[in-house]
Amino acid sequence: MNNISFPNHWDCPKYYLGQTIKRGQIVGMEYNSPGTRRAYELGKGWFYTVMLDELEDDVEIIKESAIKLPSIEDLQAEIDSLKALIETYQNNMATLTQQLKQVQSS
Repeated sequence: MNNISFPNHWDCPKYYLGQTIKRGQIVGMEYNSPGTRRAYELGKGWFYTVMLDELEDDVEIIKESAIKLPSIEDLQAEIDSLKALIETYQNNMATLTQQLKQVQSS
């Protein structure tokens, strides 16, 4: 894992790239330093770019204080869903491998 360092006068971010939050997955981060125009217009501190859906291009910019983490139940449901999807793909691969062997032996 690569480390990223930030200037000493910046607050450290609470969240990290790739982290799942209630709204989606964090895919970008931006820090607005106090005293800058962006901090004046949008607020100071960390802002996160969140991909709302893996299959869409929609993203949302969320201030760090507005981030909500998923519950344990939500995370477990996502894990269970991914396990079921993996099992489906493994079954599909087994079926296709069997068909390939049949075609090759004919």
